[in-house]
Amino acid sequence: MLCENCGKNPAQKFIRKVNGKEVTVELCPACYRALYPEKEKDFFTAFLGSGGAPAAKTCPACGTTMAEFRRTGLLGCAYCYSAFREELIQTVRSMHNMQGEVRHAGKHPEASAEDKYDLARDYAARREALIERLEAAMRTGDYAAAKKLQSELKMLNSKTAREDG
Repeated sequence: MLCENCGKNPAQKFIRKVNGKEVTVELCPACYRALYPEKEKDFFTAFLGSGGAPAAKTCPACGTTMAEFRRTGLLGCAYCYSAFREELIQTVRSMHNMQGEVRHAGKHPEASAEDKYDLARDYAARREALIERLEAAMRTGDYAAAKKLQSELKMLNSKTAREDG
């Protein structure tokens, strides 16, 4: 989406209060600064404080400044992550009270999860094969074989239900 004001630069959504109502405007950071020059003190400013990078540091792609990020809590584009890398790492560390890595390691699945997945995949394959054979027997009119296959399918389903319960 492009800026509503200049129509050239990528826009961000900003929510403004006008006469007690919330209005959403889609402006590039430069137009937002030009149209709304007042200094707003909000949660991010209070939380992040004024320390860190100098206000003059800007993203070369979109023109967003570090001061603007501290004020709004929003970055202007994907390149901002590279431009403000060090400042963002410090911010994340302070938010999470971290000393070492900033990389998320995630959680590891249980040891039995792979076994459960293999069992579920085998069950699905056996069930699908039985259903195909049952449908083929019904199409050819082999009702004795169809009855036997239906019985096997019921046993497979009941066996699986007992294991899950």
